[in-house]
Amino acid sequence: MEKVKKEELNLLSMEVILHAGNARDFVFKAIEQAANGNFAEADSLMERANEEIHQAHREQTSTLQKEAEGIEIPYSPLFGHAQDTLMTVKTEFNLIREFIKLYKKSSER
Repeated sequence: MEKVKKEELNLLSMEVILHAGNARDFVFKAIEQAANGNFAEADSLMERANEEIHQAHREQTSTLQKEAEGIEIPYSPLFGHAQDTLMTVKTEFNLIREFIKLYKKSSER
């Protein structure tokens, strides 16, 4: 049975963590901009965050597809951490997107 090397999985894990971390940075910058009424900048930062989330998700999915193809994926706490980080950032993204909507509505009053 073919198997993913631990080193390859570690690199993939770090890519997921890197892109998820970039997304988190953009998301929190976006809410700060929205709080200051800079909605165009907030929207731009959220778009950049979304791109980073998609890249992280592609990295994760490529790994999971290998397992579906019958390629053995070794257990890796680092990959578990990467998946957890991505899932958390996606939740933060969704929540902050809603907060930005609220900031926009309150600025219209």
